Amino acid sequence: MVGYAPTRNRHQNPDQLTSDLATKSAGLSERARRERNLSLDGPWRSRRMGGDREWALIGQLFTAFVATLLSAERVSAASIETKAQLCASCHGEHGVPSDPTVPIIWGQQAAYIQNELNAYRNGDRESQIMSSIVESLSDAEISQIAAYFGDAEWPVRSESPPSAPAPGAIATCQACHNANLAGGKGPAGIAPRLAGQFSPYLRDTMNAYANGERANSAAMSTLMQSLSPEDRKTVADYLASMR
Repeated sequence: MVGYAPTRNRHQNPDQLTSDLATKSAGLSERARRERNLSLDGPWRSRRMGGDREWALIGQLFTAFVATLLSAERVSAASIETKAQLCASCHGEHGVPSDPTVPIIWGQQAAYIQNELNAYRNGDRESQIMSSIVESLSDAEISQIAAYFGDAEWPVRSESPPSAPAPGAIATCQACHNANLAGGKGPAGIAPRLAGQFSPYLRDTMNAYANGERANSAAMSTLMQSLSPEDRKTVADYLASMR
């Protein structure tokens, strides 16, 4: 299997923004210089000179204020990346877990990740490990971590594309998980990506819905109960082989 470094969507480059601020501050000083050169002698000139000092002070305060914001943004981003690294111990340093019963989350639907993290926190999903991690996170941190992984690229793996015809149940999956089975908005809300997910993880999940161990989706429970264990394995293997 091949690891894949995530490609993330960044906000404006902080260094470029700092350069832009320096240009604006220089503009403020130039404006003050022009006003000084155009001013007359006497009281009017004195008032202009006071204006020069005010403009210079405004420029300094503006630069200091935005520098503080940039520093806070860098600290916040670093904090979220540090927290997200904890996930790598199970979900893979480069997006591909070493244990195929653990799901790939790099490139997964961000809204789905957020929903599931909240489900672990409020008890709708059970996992001692996940619950203990998520209960220490704020709503904002859960949203940011979900976006962090949602912005990553789904990892490329070495499986061959499916050669057998799609199982009949795949059409039912497409009704919620979309035609390419990459997830997204569907009739029941935001559905996760299934294409390229690990087969053992998909089988465990489908079996959990079928036997009632996982009950946070009535539609999934009903569908999985209608399939035999052999059918679930066939569907899982097909989904795992998709690109």
